[in-house]
Amino acid sequence: MGKCKIFTNSVSDITPELAREFDITVVPDVVIFGNKEYETTTDIDPPKLYRLLRQVDYLPTTSHPNQYIYSTCFETASDYEEILCVNVSSRMSGSMGTATLTANAMAEEGFKTKIYTYDSLQASFGIAYQAIQAAILAKQGASAPEIIAQLDLIRDRVGVYFCMSSLENAKKGGRIGEIKCLAADLMGIRPVLTFKDGTVKELNLTRGFDRALNRVARYYEERAKKGGLVFVCHADNEPEALRMRDRILKLDPEAQVRVEWIGVAIGVYTGEGAIGIIFEE
Repeated sequence: MGKCKIFTNSVSDITPELAREFDITVVPDVVIFGNKEYETTTDIDPPKLYRLLRQVDYLPTTSHPNQYIYSTCFETASDYEEILCVNVSSRMSGSMGTATLTANAMAEEGFKTKIYTYDSLQASFGIAYQAIQAAILAKQGASAPEIIAQLDLIRDRVGVYFCMSSLENAKKGGRIGEIKCLAADLMGIRPVLTFKDGTVKELNLTRGFDRALNRVARYYEERAKKGGLVFVCHADNEPEALRMRDRILKLDPEAQVRVEWIGVAIGVYTGEGAIGIIFEE
């Protein structure tokens, strides 16, 4: 076995295929529709989520992993010397705190593998970007402290920019008033958003989804470290994601662009149609 095993939350939106490719273990979150619970890594995938969302007039709730889920996952890496768990932003979720409590409890109980937890200060593929970099370093033989030192260098340079095709889910979640959402949708107002300093921040308001996508692409043109790994993610909107991929490749032919679904725990809040890009600035 290798020296260090990488874990992350399902809020990273890492797919099973990416997890296998980079040898990352994904700790599941829970999505709750009424009285039914779904584990994000086994019971529900993005296409199923969006089908279910069309059937209800409320926003389902999400729950981060508890200590039992974390400990069960960590125990699968008992043959490794170290575990590094790259967590969703502590400013948006209790996952980081729970993972750290679990690590401390397992150490006190005699678990031999040393567990490190890391606050990505990100969500969605902003976490995935860091977890993948960690996994690449782990495969090269780096220790958890060495990996954390490298993550500290790139964490503030992970750019995440996205826009939603509708504010319907924001309305359902009570994050924006119903009247404001209705007015914004009727006028075609679409915010361009980013994850920065651990939280979601609004960058621009644009008239129309196409203009919002243009602004997102411009952020890549202005800020990206060219030739690097780029994620274009979508919420059941692959045609627009492929167009965004082509725009990025036109701007940066050497970019390593991967088109992926926005995962379940994040898709609950973006709703269908959202498009995002993630890259190193």
